[in-house]
Amino acid sequence: MPELPLLPIHELAPMIQRREISPVDVVRELFERIDRLEPRIRGYITLQPEHAMDRAKAAEAEIQSGTYRGPLHGVPMGIKDNIAVEGWPTTNGSAVMSDFVTDYDATVVSRLRNAGAIVVGKNNMHEWAMGGTCSNGAFGTVHNPWDESRVPGGSSGGSAAAVSASLAYGSIGTDGMGSIRTPASYCGVVGYKPTYGLVSRFGQLPPTSSTSDHLGPIAKDATDAALFMSVLAGYDPNDPTSIRSASKDYVAGIDRGISGLRIGIPVGFFFDQTDPEVGAIVRAGIAALASLGAEVREVHIPWVDKIGLVSAAQGNESNLFLLELARQGPQSFGDRTIFDRVVAGQFVRRADANKANQLRSLIRREFVNALQEVDVIVTPTNVSTAFPIDVEGALPGGKPGGNLAITNTLTSPFNFTGMPAISVPCGFTAAGLPVGMTISGRHWEDDVVLRTARAYESVSGGYKAPPLD
Repeated sequence: MPELPLLPIHELAPMIQRREISPVDVVRELFERIDRLEPRIRGYITLQPEHAMDRAKAAEAEIQSGTYRGPLHGVPMGIKDNIAVEGWPTTNGSAVMSDFVTDYDATVVSRLRNAGAIVVGKNNMHEWAMGGTCSNGAFGTVHNPWDESRVPGGSSGGSAAAVSASLAYGSIGTDGMGSIRTPASYCGVVGYKPTYGLVSRFGQLPPTSSTSDHLGPIAKDATDAALFMSVLAGYDPNDPTSIRSASKDYVAGIDRGISGLRIGIPVGFFFDQTDPEVGAIVRAGIAALASLGAEVREVHIPWVDKIGLVSAAQGNESNLFLLELARQGPQSFGDRTIFDRVVAGQFVRRADANKANQLRSLIRREFVNALQEVDVIVTPTNVSTAFPIDVEGALPGGKPGGNLAITNTLTSPFNFTGMPAISVPCGFTAAGLPVGMTISGRHWEDDVVLRTARAYESVSGGYKAPPLD
């Protein structure tokens, strides 16, 4: 048997349920691995080993007494550090908030705890969740487990790096323009952005967007993501953007296969923007889906290439929270590009924002129309693989901060449309770097998206551990 931390949750959970292993053993082995590898990866801002062990002992006692809460019972998790955990610091990745302690649990944390999961720490992130590198932050640079000289992506980079390196069995991230899926792609794990309104955002600290921010899981594979969704999804009266929806077992039927499923490949934008090697690897992934009985056809979404105009005009909503901090000067930010974006956002006119909303509605309608012809849409997750941490001069523009043109060009359309979208690992470049493939679908058909991802994993082999040891 491999090291316990390397197992996906759906393999670990039955062993815990059958009492073959104890949550105490699971937590102990996880922290032994964290002690060994975390100084290299820097995937956490806060770790709580004593709390985790206390919860593991409580879980062990419950299971031994015959009370088993489900497949997350006794399983250690990370939480991105812009999501509230009661009594713990919630820093937003900023030195300004290093001593800020939240006095309540976010809804996603409450639901994980009710399912018996053990929160072991808060994951590192890009400052204010406003960048794609997780570099040079107040709590250290996060390193990609597949190449420690490269970024993990962002802004949920610490979450993805920790899951990839098996320093957590899963983590909850936030995704405003790709912040779950980009780091998942760069780190070779699964990142899932559910349908907008399906998972509560209550307890996500600002800056946030009321129309494009999502919370969702980062996990080793699609089945684990489905396990998370079965716990996290559902209406929350504390979140005004939460939408009433029936509870669902997202694992049931996930192995049904995709014979007869119609897969749409967008013409133009998504592949035109992508590095040729990355595009070729994703096309090979699409061919693998076709080999499982899916029908592949082209679809047209002509206005999606203007998506950058939407994000540029709508950024002021979330950036406004930081205006007072920006008035103190750029030295208030570890990442100067955030200061620049906050200031630039103040020059967006109401007319520009209205036009951006009109364009957003047009693009959303194009996706809806395309999904009348097909069941899911498959694209590359990112235009490139993970780039060097010391990025000055390595990319066009050479910005060491967000590099948003690199990290969210292909992910942001799914935030602005609110569609469910999952990034799954679909191969490696010649340099040994992971490539992500995105599968998106109709609103509220999250189960179809997860089932397609699981079908692909059945031929790709799923999660692969980076060569850290």
